[in-house]
Amino acid sequence: MNLPYKVLGVYKPKIWNARKIGNDLTKITKDFGLVPLRDKDSRYEKASWHDSKLHAHLRRRTLIKPEGAQWHQDGDFGHVTMRHFLVLWSTNTPTELKANGVIYQPKPFEIILVDNLACFHRRPPDAPRKRWFFRQRVHII
Repeated sequence: MNLPYKVLGVYKPKIWNARKIGNDLTKITKDFGLVPLRDKDSRYEKASWHDSKLHAHLRRRTLIKPEGAQWHQDGDFGHVTMRHFLVLWSTNTPTELKANGVIYQPKPFEIILVDNLACFHRRPPDAPRKRWFFRQRVHII
């Protein structure tokens, strides 16, 4: 089966600290040779951890915004270029992806790489308020 994402690895934090987790995950993406997107997007400055130079953020709690639960591609709300890859990670109820009418969901703790334009994604409808969620936007590889 061809998945709409590539699993880069599994990350299970030993220390539950937002800065530590965010730094660990962005080090992993750097080790894979992924280059952070250079678009400006300041919407994540209130996340538990963020680094605007690395175009990455980590949240401890799920935002209850309706657009996150709808099928979308990043940038279709007008904040960033749509032509990029996403690196996603979550402790539970990972992001759902839809390609060719089929819904996929990675396993908890998997770090995945997704072509933003190759499929749609959303926050799962059953996502609990408490979950660690990481997103980094990187250049097309």
